Amino acid sequence: MTTTFAALQLDPFLLKELDRQGISVPTPIQQQAIPLLLEGKSIVGESQTGSGKTFAYLLPLLQQIHTGLSTVQAIIFAPTRELTMQIARVVEDLTKDTEIRSQVIMGGVDIKRQMEKAKEKPHIIIGSPGRMHDLIEKKKLKVHETKTVVIDEADQMIEAGMLREVESILKRTPRERQLSVFSATISPEVEKWSREWCDDLRVVKITKQSRLPEKIEHYFVVAPEREKFEELRRLLHALAPSRAIIFVKKLHQVADITEWLARKGVKIEGIHSETKKLDREQAMRQLHQGTIQCLVATDLVARGLDVEDVSHIINFDLPLDADGYIHRAGRTGRAGKGGIVVSLLEPKEKFMAGKLGKQLGIEIGERTLFRGKLVSAPAQRKPGTPAKKRIKK
Repeated sequence: MTTTFAALQLDPFLLKELDRQGISVPTPIQQQAIPLLLEGKSIVGESQTGSGKTFAYLLPLLQQIHTGLSTVQAIIFAPTRELTMQIARVVEDLTKDTEIRSQVIMGGVDIKRQMEKAKEKPHIIIGSPGRMHDLIEKKKLKVHETKTVVIDEADQMIEAGMLREVESILKRTPRERQLSVFSATISPEVEKWSREWCDDLRVVKITKQSRLPEKIEHYFVVAPEREKFEELRRLLHALAPSRAIIFVKKLHQVADITEWLARKGVKIEGIHSETKKLDREQAMRQLHQGTIQCLVATDLVARGLDVEDVSHIINFDLPLDADGYIHRAGRTGRAGKGGIVVSLLEPKEKFMAGKLGKQLGIEIGERTLFRGKLVSAPAQRKPGTPAKKRIKK
């Protein structure tokens, strides 16, 4: 049943900012999570990438901040630098006309500067558990009055081994504090862990016929391994993406593809887990600003990315499983917009398109490059039909 943000009893300052951003109808995860969180319930929320999980936990969190208090009232944990900065930008937008103070606390930034800023008494802190723990140990950050703790991309936090420091911080917060655990995929391990830290936990899972945004088109192009670099170049020329992310499996492929395509005139940067933080920030800034056309990334580093208006996702390598495909493909087609996902498959991998499509309830059609355009594969065209239909960008 469709509702409105006003019907969810959000404060006027939040409704005003949502209206300014042109956001009027809450997504399913927002419709279910926001009322529970406003009631003070702790929840585990599962919903697909791009479905609005950040607003689902942020809107009730912000509504419950008391600006008259000079204590840390909310902590938001994020597993990556990129996701931390994305959350911080959303918080800044939603609170710019208020007295709510927030601070990013994460590794890779001068700790003395963070300690100085902490003296401004932020109401909300966002970032990595490791650096927060350091500041707490140095008695530069107090969380004993924290009312709300959020763990974003919880499954990734577990994979990265961050939960020990999260637990150390949770022990210093009041037992009655509210816990929000969100992810695109909530494993039994995440749910079990969450219950250990809550007396009363609600589970909200949004399931749809398709776990991917409906307006995404899915295709694959067959390319022998030795021809994949050239086929990728031709594909980018045919699609002319405004903003694309190219996914690879192996770390060394990031530099190989980035350098090769850059020599061919493509505006491109690459990031992976070993990329220096400043270089990663610069690459993300260039993508946001439109000074580069493409970003090459591995799955691990891209899980925390939240880039607006990605027009194309290109899988240079297939992901390991259906969930991996969802995490990649969900970077496009956000907020009801369209998007295109194209996978480069070796001949022996063609069967994987049908297998993935069946698992996800989508059609992944075969396409080929013909005279600089992406068209239906010859076997799918009627005899004598010219290959002139171009995929819409």
